[in-house]
Parts: sequence; C-alpha cells; structure tokens
Amino acid sequence: MITQLKTLNRKATFIAIAVFVGLFGVSTAMAGTIAACAAADPVPPGNINFPIDCTIPPSTSGTLEASETEMFTYTTTSGTTSGSISSAVYDDGGTLDFYYQLSNDASSATPLTTLSASSFAGFDTNDAYIDNGSSLGTVFVDGTFQPLTAGNSIDGITTDFYFGASNPLNDVAPGGQSVVLIISTNATTFTNGNAAVLDSGSATVTSYQPTTVPEPATFALLGLGLVGLAGLRRRFCR
Repeated sequence: MITQLKTLNRKATFIAIAVFVGLFGVSTAMAGTIAACAAADPVPPGNINFPIDCTIPPSTSGTLEASETEMFTYTTTSGTTSGSISSAVYDDGGTLDFYYQLSNDASSATPLTTLSASSFAGFDTNDAYIDNGSSLGTVFVDGTFQPLTAGNSIDGITTDFYFGASNPLNDVAPGGQSVVLIISTNATTFTNGNAAVLDSGSATVTSYQPTTVPEPATFALLGLGLVGLAGLRRRFCR
C-alpha cells in the first residue's frame, strides 16, 4: 500500500511539473507562413538587412490578437506633419508577429522616413512586409511605399524600417501609405509597447511589444494546479 501511494505521489508531482513547463516554456520555432517567409531575413542586434516581401506567394497571417490605430501630429520648421500608425498582433501558429502601417496625411509638410518599433530585446526578430494590407480585413489598407532596409539597435530594443535610406523619393509622401511592415518573433505573449515615426521631427504612439510575463489567467491556472497537488499530497500521506 505504501509503495502504491509513493508511486501515485511521484506521478502527481510529474504531472504538475509537466503542466508548469507547458505553461511557461517559450517555443523558439517560427511557425506559420508569414513567420516562415520572414525567417529568411533574421536581423541580429546592431545589424541592417533587407525586409522580405511576403505578399507573393500569399502568406497567411494567423489569428488576430489585437489591433489599433493611433493618430500623430508634430511641427517642424517645414510645417505640420500628421498621420497615423496602425498596428496589430497576430498569433502565427504559436508565435507572435507584430504588424505596422504608416499613413501620411495629404496636408503634411514632410514625407515620413522611418518607422521605429520597440521593445524587442531578448527576442528573435525577422523582418518582412506585405502590400495587400486590405486582405487582412482589419485596420490595414493596401500600401505603396516599401522600406529599403530594416535594422535593430545594438541592444536589440528597437527595430527600424527605413524608407528613404538611400533614396529620399522612397519616403512615405503626403497622402501615401506604407506597405504593412511585419516583425516576426519567437514571443508567445505580448503587452503594450510603442511605435514612432521619424523624419525631420518625430512622434510616438502606443502599440504592442512582446513580453515573457505570463498572462493573469496563466497564473490562476498554475495556482489551481498547485492547490490541487497540495491536496493530493495530503490525501496520499494519510
């Protein structure tokens, strides 16, 4: 009888550990078609690469987790520039992709040269874009202006998409929209973050970023599991 109780106790402990690992383990696999497409263009911290066009063949985006559009306005010696940054998070087969699109108002005094997103420190990132944003059916539209390059800061916190890096005519002109910019990651959870637009001036809006912090529901589930295990152990000890 004592041997059977010890066996059950070990099994219960094993199950609890398996649940714990399943809840907190972070997959490094880049699953899904956008992630697979973008994986051809990894951007290590401090490096600059060329974003991959994932429009053709059509690449599915996965499951929409969140989206928003934030307006911005700033003034420089050239005048007032305004527009919006749309952003979204997609679950691409178990890992998260972060989407962005710049829109420049027709009345803006300047074109937009750079979109900067943060924070991605501690995560693998791969950069891509699609030009058929309207097919996503969310906050995005079909865009025209493609980024020439994309790069990560040395600390890995910021990922930047540069439009007119070597050709100012490629900047997002007044009245224009960028293609949908994609940062594919190995993250599995996200939280609030920031995105910024840059030219001769700058503006920052709220967006999304990856995080390693489990969601409250995960903590609750883990707590229930541990409580159940404690009760099971007491029962076995009797």
